[in-house]
Amino acid sequence: MSEDQLPIQTLISSRRNELGLRAADVVRRCGYKNVSKGLRRLESVHHGCFKGNEALIKALPNALEVAADVVKEAVAAMQRQIYEAKEAAWRAAFRPHAVILTEKQRPEPMFVAAVIGVDRLLRVDLDPTEDPLTYIDQALKGARQKLARWNSKVDVSAVGLADLSLPAFGRPVGVIVNYTPDRAVRFDLSGQPIEFLDRAHRIGEAQFFLKGMGRPLSRDELDAFFGGNKAA
Repeated sequence: MSEDQLPIQTLISSRRNELGLRAADVVRRCGYKNVSKGLRRLESVHHGCFKGNEALIKALPNALEVAADVVKEAVAAMQRQIYEAKEAAWRAAFRPHAVILTEKQRPEPMFVAAVIGVDRLLRVDLDPTEDPLTYIDQALKGARQKLARWNSKVDVSAVGLADLSLPAFGRPVGVIVNYTPDRAVRFDLSGQPIEFLDRAHRIGEAQFFLKGMGRPLSRDELDAFFGGNKAA
């Protein structure tokens, strides 16, 4: 997404030019005494990171001398663009995969899920060159391999999947095989189909913020920060 497509950035830049303001002036007008911190937060807003930057966004109308609805619409327009771009990228990159369903729909503790990576815990990539009829077997085999990693003291081959647990998510209760972006099937742990779905099941995301950054750490930054932890 190019810079001229970012509505909030366009609004801030145009008002700065009209009012003769530097970026530092904007963050001071937003109430930041620590200008460096304010500039980091302004930069993250430029790139569409609004979570954690609510105070700055709330102060922007006064800082830019515009109506609150003007900022609100710029934020909403940018959120739509980000969503549409992510949706298009997700569909273009889609590959058949399975998602492990667990007893905890919301991970606890969230910190653990963010550090390891929700995808790494719950997603099982499938071999698209194989017959789709094999996907459920691939999914269950992949689930067992993931569970084996996190239950290394247990003879995984001697117990059922439901007797094992994943960090932050607990015991598995089933799997969903995403065949296409618009076709998925939920199975129980014995491989029996339970429900047919008209859209792929998407895994949520747990994010990790460092105080003062104004944006979540990327996957690569998390791996580097926590010693390159890479789950299977």
